[in-house]
Amino acid sequence: MESFGLDIGSHNIKLVQLKKNKDKYQLVSFGSAPSTEKGLLSDSETDLVALGEIIKKLHQDRNVRTKNVVTALPQNQIFTRMITLPAISEAEIESALRWEADQYIPIPLSEAILSHEIVGKHKEDSQEKIDLILAAAPKLLVEKIVKVLKIAGLNPISIEMEINSLARSLTTNGNSILLIDFGAKSTDIAIVENGTIVLVHSTVTGGEALTRAVSLELGLDISQSEAYKRSYGVDAEKLEGKIKSALTPVLSTIVNEIKKVAYLYQEKGKNIQRVVISGGGAALPEMNTLLAKELGAEVEIGDPFSRIIEDALLGKIPLQERTLYAVALGLAMKEL
Repeated sequence: MESFGLDIGSHNIKLVQLKKNKDKYQLVSFGSAPSTEKGLLSDSETDLVALGEIIKKLHQDRNVRTKNVVTALPQNQIFTRMITLPAISEAEIESALRWEADQYIPIPLSEAILSHEIVGKHKEDSQEKIDLILAAAPKLLVEKIVKVLKIAGLNPISIEMEINSLARSLTTNGNSILLIDFGAKSTDIAIVENGTIVLVHSTVTGGEALTRAVSLELGLDISQSEAYKRSYGVDAEKLEGKIKSALTPVLSTIVNEIKKVAYLYQEKGKNIQRVVISGGGAALPEMNTLLAKELGAEVEIGDPFSRIIEDALLGKIPLQERTLYAVALGLAMKEL
């Protein structure tokens, strides 16, 4: 089925359409547009209509032929938990997970949409166990997304977690990868084994918090702080290290959360083979160097276009902007 990926970010909306070409993909269309001020966080009918109209115009301007769209739920608004259960039937799993969700999900089950994915099996005290990721999304959020897409004249065929899209576009089979995505409002962390997410965690500290830290430390307005952050990052040699110094307390909070996820994985006797970073924070100067030192592992900036055929259309996306399309690209790959 022909479809395209749509990433409705808190600041920008990204669109990608692909076609399969043997074991690679070819870019058919791409584009981005600024979101509304509150994006999907708004409950205002006027705001949601405005968001739908922006998406509609982007879809038309980029000459996307299909109206079938695959999109993602913002990771920081989804509740996830790793669950271990005895080896039981699918029907029994559904019942057990509702009981687990009632304990751990901080919203009433009547207001949530539950899903799960079996990510592994193991033996514990000679008993077969299954490991699952339980995810709960607020019904209101899903309904808002569907409403916005309908306003845009689109046909939603699939909605998934952002981190699944990232794993699809940034990782390959055969590796245990620590995946870190620096979003505007959150930082999402996952362990990916053979292309499957086996551990996921989201912290509410992201790019906006980093920008505010620069603003407070140096007395600059937000736009200036954002520009300094992007230009100098955590490079101690730039601007006498003032930007790095301002960012360090917030980054320490994020790094501690990353280390917790890595530790949980290593407790199972497993080792992380690669660290891949994406999102706006990944492009900050010396960010990969800082993380490599903190995590004791080589860190690479994810290239979501590594399996995309190089051609004139792909050449129109500046290298420094390619990581920003990681979610949209993973969504575009889903139905191919």
